[in-house]
Amino acid sequence: MTPWSTRRRLWLGLGLILLSNALALAGVYYNRSGEPESRLTLSERELQWPYGDWFQREDNSGLRLQLRWRRADAYGSLDWLSADKLQALGFQLPDFSRGDWQRRLNRQLARPVVLVLELAGPAYQRQVQQARQALAEAEERVRSRPDDQELQRQRDGRREQLSQEEQRDSRLFLIDAGLDAQALRQTYPDRQRYLLLGGRLKPHAGSGKAQPGGFSAAIYPDQLRISVPHGLREVFSDWPQGGAYRAELPPLQVQLAFGRRYEPWILEASRR
Repeated sequence: MTPWSTRRRLWLGLGLILLSNALALAGVYYNRSGEPESRLTLSERELQWPYGDWFQREDNSGLRLQLRWRRADAYGSLDWLSADKLQALGFQLPDFSRGDWQRRLNRQLARPVVLVLELAGPAYQRQVQQARQALAEAEERVRSRPDDQELQRQRDGRREQLSQEEQRDSRLFLIDAGLDAQALRQTYPDRQRYLLLGGRLKPHAGSGKAQPGGFSAAIYPDQLRISVPHGLREVFSDWPQGGAYRAELPPLQVQLAFGRRYEPWILEASRR
């Protein structure tokens, strides 16, 4: 290989790197131009280190956070994901009269959608109310049989579940999905409570499901990682690996903005 060929390859490689960086910066500029599409104030309950990233925390580069969001049904079912909703999202509905309709539905590929996440709204309040009701029923059973140790253990477990709902679990819930971001924003106009996020959805129906409706789905959000600016990293320096909640620490407040491409960045972060 001649010296000219070597220099040419070097310059081509450098040019590709510069072009990639320029495109990345242009994407960031476009995403952050104008008013944010949404602006949410989250706590440590809605944020965590991505699994594996804590090994890099001693390094000063690449520190990132990840959103923690939930479904109302712990078993994966989505009440709003009906047959009509699946069809509106572009999926082909199988013939539900056939015995193999679950398999036909499950083999469909994931499709791009816009996800709707709700912060500390009705979905979260329902979870808290259900935990309170479960505790009240457990306490009533203990009052009727005060010497029953098994009922006492169940009551204590319900009490812990309520404490977790009220103090530790994420308040960010997946409540809807669609194809038209503008239509979704009209349905959910509060930009400080409802977050639109690009993603993919793949429907699923368990083999034991006899009737269609309230399907499960695999959800693949496009953007869950949030880079922490260097000047704010001290705020997150005492977070434990794999989780964010520690009762002895002052509560955390992080203001996130999501831009024109629904990609997040941190505006402010502090311990209250």
